[in-house]
Amino acid sequence: MTSNRFFCSGGVIRQSLRQHGWIGLLYLVGLLFTLPLPLFMSIDDEQPRMVLRSLFDSTNSGNELQKLILMTVPVLAGVMLLRFVQRQGPSDLYHSLPLRREHLLTAHLISGLILLLVPVWLTAGVTALVNTSAELPYIFHMNDIGSWALVVSVLTIFLFTFTVFVGICVGQSLLQTVVVYVLLLLPYFLSMMIGRFLERNLYGYLKVQETTVQYINGGEFRSSNNIWESLSPFVRIMEYLPRKAFSYMELLAYIGIALLFVALSYGLYRKRLVEKATQAMAFTFFQPFFKAGVVLCAMLVLGDYFHMAGSRGENWSIFGYVLGAILGYIVVEMVIRKTWQIVRIRALVELVVYGVIMGLVIYIPISGWLGYEGRIPTAHSVEKVYVGQEVPLGGDAQKEAYFSQDRAYIASVLNLHRELVRAHADGEKSLSKNLAVEMAVIVYRLDDGSTMTRRYTFPEKPFRTELTKVMEAEPYKTVRYELDKLQGKAETINIQSVDDNERRVVLTNPKETREFEDILREEVLNMSYSEMQSHRYPLGSVSITNKESSFTNNEPSWHREFSFEWPASYHKLTGWLEQKGYADKVIIDSKDIFSIRAVPIIAEELEPYQPNQYIEDYKLFKSIQQKHKAITIEDPKLWSTVLEKRRPYSYTPNRAKGTYLVQVKIKPLFSSDPHTRYCYLTPNEMTPELAKALPTAP
Repeated sequence: MTSNRFFCSGGVIRQSLRQHGWIGLLYLVGLLFTLPLPLFMSIDDEQPRMVLRSLFDSTNSGNELQKLILMTVPVLAGVMLLRFVQRQGPSDLYHSLPLRREHLLTAHLISGLILLLVPVWLTAGVTALVNTSAELPYIFHMNDIGSWALVVSVLTIFLFTFTVFVGICVGQSLLQTVVVYVLLLLPYFLSMMIGRFLERNLYGYLKVQETTVQYINGGEFRSSNNIWESLSPFVRIMEYLPRKAFSYMELLAYIGIALLFVALSYGLYRKRLVEKATQAMAFTFFQPFFKAGVVLCAMLVLGDYFHMAGSRGENWSIFGYVLGAILGYIVVEMVIRKTWQIVRIRALVELVVYGVIMGLVIYIPISGWLGYEGRIPTAHSVEKVYVGQEVPLGGDAQKEAYFSQDRAYIASVLNLHRELVRAHADGEKSLSKNLAVEMAVIVYRLDDGSTMTRRYTFPEKPFRTELTKVMEAEPYKTVRYELDKLQGKAETINIQSVDDNERRVVLTNPKETREFEDILREEVLNMSYSEMQSHRYPLGSVSITNKESSFTNNEPSWHREFSFEWPASYHKLTGWLEQKGYADKVIIDSKDIFSIRAVPIIAEELEPYQPNQYIEDYKLFKSIQQKHKAITIEDPKLWSTVLEKRRPYSYTPNRAKGTYLVQVKIKPLFSSDPHTRYCYLTPNEMTPELAKALPTAP
């Protein structure tokens, strides 16, 4: 009687502990095997002592298993302890006891917390004992152990109480488990699927999430501040827990939400009918939300699937959305009614209603009603602008080198933006497979502090005039070629042939490196639009490594390295290298050639193209050679022409008639075997002499 006055039943608690004690034992064994045991086993390892960021990253082997245990055992405990309301027999028995429902629920909540929290703190105690009594190769302190125990305890309480809340709302243990995991992953899933849907169907849409780059122990880690990912505890645990710990505010939020779930559980349990045991939903007012959620998720999944499987056909996407609505509704009806016999007039009406409502939910954002596609900021409202081929990441986005306040440049970007929107509105958005394609990410920083981001993929030729004004501007070149890294603090500059890594020059003299960087920057800024788009075979490649003092924020050493191409259009740079005597050590000319052979490329004879398909150059040459005998170019004078006119290899089935795949064998400097490279000769690069040596392909 004493325990009853304190809102719980000691007898029910003891019964629950006896019946479900194996859950606590399982949790204890799992935590011991993933935390203190690997630490103890590493005592004799001969390795330098390492400071741990957290105990969630103590060992590579135990880390993933530890997170798996954390995500499963609290949910298992919530499901098993609430079995007494999900099965008809135990439900009748427990609810016939002279106990109020508040007593029953409190007793099972206390039992679950005892089973789950005691193993956590026992594991923390054993870990502290191992740390103080043995010489471990890992360095961590009592604060780290306390932080680990606190985070695990809070997450355990949250997952357990959330599972209990879901169990009060549904009437089947299996469905309770499925709903728990689905709801905990739903924010991340919906964010991903809706983002992909909008990127496909909303012109210019780009899913923007703040990404912060951190450098820890020489490695690069990217963390996202996307609120939808943060709302999914499983994503936080699996993706970010080792390197991005939960803050105290987040832990307080989880405790607050857990208390809310407890309060809701008491309120709903008081109104739950005993007869609802074994039923899918314990409360009928949850059914519309359950049905709408399943239908929406099924529409997004099947719409995405048929979009990808249908070669980006819009009709197949619509078919997928309709099929998803039908299948989603059928599945949810069978789950709720526990039978496959669901065909009735009311079900058909509900299917139409839910399909129409969910269809409007996904159609309205991509319709013209919201005016997203045609929204262009005015010139006076733009403070600064970024244009590039990638989204600027956290840190980089704040650099003045990446965002420009130049009013003429802003006007050029807005003009390009307006032309893209106009062409799309006029139905000129289709991309021809025979036209070069350009991609641009535009980010506006507006005067009201907001940011407007768009990404466009479009054919290059119709917008060449607008692109020229944007791409020839210094702000664009600064972004595309990372000119802000040319700081005059190069430690080494490695210049080598793209055909043969044996032919190289390394500059270390500070005077020469500064001169080289100055000329390189001048050449990049003087490049014309046609030179930027020429895609000709470069004379060489340049790799620059800055001194250690030129970077901050604990960036790894490899982050000091960046590279440039050395095209033939860089006449001043080529002249400087020739003057220093370095050009001949890098550039390949006819005297370095062993042999040159060519085979014609006939598009009809190539294998059917598949998305993301790539065929190695030597495999393609060998395949064509089996059908057409390779033509050997004997004249050394033509070798120089081939080297001058060639284009880099890239596999694509759309090649102009008369294009040749060329095999170039280069004499080695040190090794015994020649270096083999492959390139293209297109009809536009053919000279009369080459045309005689390489007759038109059949």
